[in-house]
Formats: sequence, C-alpha cells, structure tokens
Amino acid sequence: MSIETFDNHKPQIAENAMIHQNATVIGQVTIGENVSIWPHVTLRGDEGKIEIGDNSNLQDGTVVHMTGGYSHTKIGARVTVGHMCLLHGCTVEDDCLIGMGSILLDACHIGAGSYIAAGTMIAGAKVIPPHSFVKGRPGALTITPITEKLQTEKAYSWQHYVDLKNRYTNPK
Repeated sequence: MSIETFDNHKPQIAENAMIHQNATVIGQVTIGENVSIWPHVTLRGDEGKIEIGDNSNLQDGTVVHMTGGYSHTKIGARVTVGHMCLLHGCTVEDDCLIGMGSILLDACHIGAGSYIAAGTMIAGAKVIPPHSFVKGRPGALTITPITEKLQTEKAYSWQHYVDLKNRYTNPK
C-alpha cells in the first residue's frame, strides 16, 4: 500500500478501515470507519479533497480524483463503488451503489439511495435525484424510481464488503 503525504496533506484514515497493499492514497483524503479500499484503487487527493464515508467500499481498479480549483470528490456512507469506476470531482450521497465501470464526472451529484447501473456515465454537473435507478450514457440516460429489489441489492452490497473487510483484517 502506498500512503503518501502531498503538499503537507497527509491522508486521514480510520483505524478500522482497510487499505489493500496494492492501493494508493495520496494527499487530502479522509477515509471513514469500516471503509475498504481494494487492490489497484487510486485515491489522488493532490488537487483537492476526497472524503469517503463510513462502511463504504471502493473496489478493484477504481480511480478517484478531481479538477483542481473546481471540484472535490465526496462519497457518502454505505456506498458501494464497483470495479474499475472513475469518480472525478463528484458527490455521491449515502446508500448508493455505483456499478462496475461507471464514470461520474466533475460536479455531478448522485442523490441518496440511488443505483447507478454498470457502465453508466454521468455528465459533469448532472444532478441525479435521490432514490433513482440510472443507466446509459449521456444522450441516452434513463432515470427511473428505484425498485425494492435494487434497494435490497444496495443494502446487501455495502454490508457484504464490511464483512469481507473484517475477514481480511481479522482472519481466523
């Protein structure tokens, strides 16, 4: 694991968070309780702040950054970010699931309880209402109310990753 101070900003990481040995955390990064950061995740807080709320997980290959002087990245509590996502200067409120390979661009805002389908791209400054199911690319974006089944998947996902983190950090 690479945890680096940048411009006198040292990452702030909760004691019970798990940062995989092949992850990189740089600069103005705050990581909450029970967070798990998986292999090849890059959190580059060199041009602004990155905040990750309690019980969230960022899965393999995800990159988090921002545009200096314009945006910051904030990820709420109980958020699952699937493999190979790009979160760039965005806000993701609590209880969301961001599907594998999704791209969230500068100043977009994902409302609480939303489910972003795999491969979706959210354009810069786009606001997604709370409890939305979103799929597609700009120009073909579909936003509908979230179903009970997707609500259940979101809740399972964040809790599963807290449990998995605990298995990694407290092996039996």
